[in-house]
Amino acid sequence: MSTNPQVWVAAFCTLAVYSYLYKENFFYRLAEYSLVALYTSYTIALYWHNYLKPYWKTYFIEEKQYYFAIMGFFGLLLYARYLPPKYQWLARYPVAAYVGWGLGGQLARAPRPAMTQAIDSMRKLTSVNNVLFFLFFLAAMTYFFFTVWKQSKLLAGSSKFGRYVLMVAFGAAFGNTVQGRISLFLNRLSFLLTDWLGIKI
Repeated sequence: MSTNPQVWVAAFCTLAVYSYLYKENFFYRLAEYSLVALYTSYTIALYWHNYLKPYWKTYFIEEKQYYFAIMGFFGLLLYARYLPPKYQWLARYPVAAYVGWGLGGQLARAPRPAMTQAIDSMRKLTSVNNVLFFLFFLAAMTYFFFTVWKQSKLLAGSSKFGRYVLMVAFGAAFGNTVQGRISLFLNRLSFLLTDWLGIKI
């Protein structure tokens, strides 16, 4: 069994988190609140030392660019939502500016990779994989033609086949997710058995 205090703390946190599988309890809440507190404090310290403090020293104090204070004022307006209801509307302006800036940047940059991916998917039907991809794509698309009355047997059959294609795709994605979670669980189990209890596997 390990004598390292850090290993004991990690093992306790692991068991506390997995205790939620039985029911919610004090140890799970302790681990959850500790994680949130550590993450929040680390993020605040990271942003202060890597962004706020250097920018304040460089642009505001040394280069006398006082217009950066406007950005700080907009940032403080985000906390207006905690003021009395009479002043909570002030928080809408920084949110609107932030959303507008982010949306404008995404509209300027995002379409190009999406169009490149769409063009790349239009491949020549020179192999079995490309033919299957094309057929599965058409079948999946016909499943979402809700406005078209499926009187045609061909369209109805393609829609039904598209449903199976989507089920297989979603099942594969879910299986991949479960496999990833099992991998994480086996990693923590290996830590508990080898690093903490000292059992050779």
